[in-house]
Amino acid sequence: MSCNNNECKITSQNTQETMEQKPFIKALFIGALILYTFALIAEFGIFGFHLNAVLLTLLFILCYFSLGYGILRGALSGIIQREVFNENTLMVLASLSAFCIGENAEAVGILVFYRIGESLQNRVVEKTKRQIRSLNTLKIEKARILRKNSQLLITPKDIQKGDILVVFAGERIPTDGKIIKGSSNIDNSALSGESIPQSVDIGDNVLSGGINLDGILYIKATQNYTNSAFSKILQLIEEGNAQKSKSEEFITKFAKFYTPIVTLLAFVITFLPTLYFWALGADFIEMLKTWSYRGIIFLVISCPCALVISIPLTFFTSLGKASKMGILIKGSSYLEALNSAHTIVFDKTGTLTKGELIIKEIQTYANYDKDFILTNAKKLESHSNHPIAKAIANFDISQKEQNQDEIENFKEYAGGGIVATIRGEKFALGNAQFIESIVQQKIQEEQSVKCQIFLSLQDRVIGSIVLEDAIKEEANEVLDKLNVQGMELVMLSGDKQSIAQEVAENVGISKYYAELLPNQKVAHLKEILKVQKSNGKKVIFVGDGINDAPSLALSDIGIAMGKVGSDVALEGADVVIMDDNLNKIPQVLDIAKKTKKILWENIIFSLGTKIAIMVFGVLGVANLWLALFGDVGVALLALLNAQRAIR
Repeated sequence: MSCNNNECKITSQNTQETMEQKPFIKALFIGALILYTFALIAEFGIFGFHLNAVLLTLLFILCYFSLGYGILRGALSGIIQREVFNENTLMVLASLSAFCIGENAEAVGILVFYRIGESLQNRVVEKTKRQIRSLNTLKIEKARILRKNSQLLITPKDIQKGDILVVFAGERIPTDGKIIKGSSNIDNSALSGESIPQSVDIGDNVLSGGINLDGILYIKATQNYTNSAFSKILQLIEEGNAQKSKSEEFITKFAKFYTPIVTLLAFVITFLPTLYFWALGADFIEMLKTWSYRGIIFLVISCPCALVISIPLTFFTSLGKASKMGILIKGSSYLEALNSAHTIVFDKTGTLTKGELIIKEIQTYANYDKDFILTNAKKLESHSNHPIAKAIANFDISQKEQNQDEIENFKEYAGGGIVATIRGEKFALGNAQFIESIVQQKIQEEQSVKCQIFLSLQDRVIGSIVLEDAIKEEANEVLDKLNVQGMELVMLSGDKQSIAQEVAENVGISKYYAELLPNQKVAHLKEILKVQKSNGKKVIFVGDGINDAPSLALSDIGIAMGKVGSDVALEGADVVIMDDNLNKIPQVLDIAKKTKKILWENIIFSLGTKIAIMVFGVLGVANLWLALFGDVGVALLALLNAQRAIR
């Protein structure tokens, strides 16, 4: 038997329809199976029971047509459509040949094991698909919106930007938006794989697909459903599963040419030895019967379904596992390519670092202490949304803050700083150039830091705050793992040499490039790609998916990290990590390695078993029952092994 990928899929679908969806056909199959068991008892004289040879043959013929009606119809349809070499045709050819040489029990057995095997294979495949398509079952059917103080239920596709959504506890958020009323905890595990709920309040942005765990949320839609994060993720999963790897493309082409070749070989095995021994004086009919049996064994065992089904299923399972972990891989070709990667190039800001400023050091001048500097800086920044303001506001101090009402004459200068009066005294906070214009004197900045702001009181500088981009907590551990795996790590940064060097040394990267403009980053990446390509290796680029679109597109495998729902991240990269967790980089590499291991296990086991039975069959050692196991049994074992990718 032999089939290609599409044929195997069609066969499985037909089997499912026949065996599970039509009660009459299912009852007919069970009845024919009972009748076949009765015929086998008579054939082998079990319990001393025998039947007349003619009656027994008629019984086998009845079983044959009862079990093989769908297969015979499929074979006839293939011949009419000029697709002779399909699985149904070869099944009919093998079973009718068995009938012709008097092996009636085996002839019907081919159909029995085929039908049972296909049904079991279909169950395995469908079970796996149900497990890994859990995101598709999360599609949102209804959305509740507020219109003229009334709540209306509509389909999500009718949501427009600006609509007010009402989401009850336990409901899934239908589209991206901003909370305008209410607070809750959101389960975003379907998006990012993160099991810890996210606490949200008024003003926070939320993404579609998250589950409101408690309370009622009123959300102003910032996207319609089609452009929402969750809708895009579902679309990417469907598109990713449709993209084939080189292994899948090869096995499909292989099966297309393999089918007529094994059919021809089966005829050669049947007739060439028959004619040879007949020429030597042997009985022609006896030789034809002997070698026809061996040709049938060869035909049955040669079916590549174990590979044709299990290889795509293994990739499909792995892609599903990754998506559950919050890792979107856009097709099995990229999953396969990860195994050839030798170099990982990291962007610094937003990838190895959090992309958020934190206070590194507080410097004081004259007789002022750090608490005084920080307390007044927090007061000045309390009315600003600037990233520096957030970093200062989030920094804890030991003493209790003073009343904000003390601030007067507040004024913020874009790109400069803030001026205000606190307790009757004039304070200013900002960069060196801005403060210089206030105090009318030159300020000496530290050249080794990226961000330094100064605080002045009246006409003199009393302190400064040094800020830095915090390195992610997991960065050191993750890069250690990648180093152990033999990966060459490179960092590209637009920051100063001193800052890039400090980050690289802290995370364990020995090769880095600093003070790069965007076009220079691309030039460095091109050079790395050129070197690795000459060695037959691939390059991974890891960026935040917002500022690194050219590098993500240029690399062999682009991995985007960062905020879920970023258009650039979802559309520009080959792999999208739905949160900022660097741990998912070694995890996706592990998934790729496990997938490759399972694929090779199935290839070696399937081909090894089949070749052994082929040889034994040609030598006359194996019988048709063993060949049936080699076809159906090996395919089932390969499918069960493919399921390991999801664990």
